[in-house]
Amino acid sequence: MRLTTRLRRYTELARGVLRGHPGARIASGVRMGGPGTYELARGSHLQKGARLWVGPGATLRLARGSAIGPRSTVNVESGLTIGEGTRISWEVQLLDTDFHRITRTDGAVLPHTAPIAIGSRVLIGTGAMVLKGVTISDGAVVAAGSVVTRPVGPGEIVGGNPAKRLGEAAAWD
Repeated sequence: MRLTTRLRRYTELARGVLRGHPGARIASGVRMGGPGTYELARGSHLQKGARLWVGPGATLRLARGSAIGPRSTVNVESGLTIGEGTRISWEVQLLDTDFHRITRTDGAVLPHTAPIAIGSRVLIGTGAMVLKGVTISDGAVVAAGSVVTRPVGPGEIVGGNPAKRLGEAAAWD
């Protein structure tokens, strides 16, 4: 391993310790805001320029071996769980809230937030958006630029806006 790579890794681990998450790697330019709870497991990684907000009473859980990519945006008002070995590419948005309340003409207020659950060994491509209430099962693959509004089954490949089933994945590297 090159010296600069090793130094960067140690610096990211030091940031994790300083922010109260020993064993988690936090790259430069990562912004972690909000009064909520961050549970970053040992071996998890927040990459350069990721922006995260966890609201009051909400929790973001990032499991061992998982990474949130560079310049990604994460807004958590209910809860977000990301399983082991999951890779979230760059400029992905994970939004468990609409940021506003919508009232129908009959006076009913629609729910504006619902937790997101992302399983283990999931791959989410560049520029994808995962919206409130979505569950993405183990081994699934979300294509770049997709907008996920519905549950994704185990090993399922989805893509498009809105994301639709494209096939099955046996594995990904």
